[in-house]
Amino acid sequence: MFKKWWVILIQGILLFILGIYIFNNPVEVLAGISLWFGILTVLTGITGVFGWIFGGKDKRESVSLLWSIFSVLFGIFVLGNLLVTMKAVTIIFGIWVLLAGCGLISTGWSIKKETFIGWILFFIGLFSVVAGFSMIFNLFSGADGVATILGIQVILSGLALIMFSFVKKLLPEKLRIK
Repeated sequence: MFKKWWVILIQGILLFILGIYIFNNPVEVLAGISLWFGILTVLTGITGVFGWIFGGKDKRESVSLLWSIFSVLFGIFVLGNLLVTMKAVTIIFGIWVLLAGCGLISTGWSIKKETFIGWILFFIGLFSVVAGFSMIFNLFSGADGVATILGIQVILSGLALIMFSFVKKLLPEKLRIK
């Protein structure tokens, strides 16, 4: 992957474009995440069942077979109920943002007398708590929240690859990557 600078540049540009797409299509991205989660859960369960079947009799555990069957059934449920899965994903992300906000509020409040950064943390935490509640109780704002987190990560990765491609082009002997 790191042999040619222009390959890295193209990968970075494609990731950047994907990040923009994610920001502009949050519901579709959330549906895609839910769909892939269901598919991967089914495939994981099927793999476990086959592993149990083809494993030696001395290596078979009924608990692993039951877990694998449960995984297949759960994956099928997820695939059959994508809207429910999308809501569950937004609730999980919402709880995460809410708890992070509470932590920021607590930290900010405790250091506000020592530094103004405490107030910044406090208000960012307050914003996160509001955003977390919004994600939990509103599917569309939840989709926006998930897309924002994912989109930022993809865009930053794209930008990092773009910068790395130029460094690779200009300084290959210093990086010792040829």
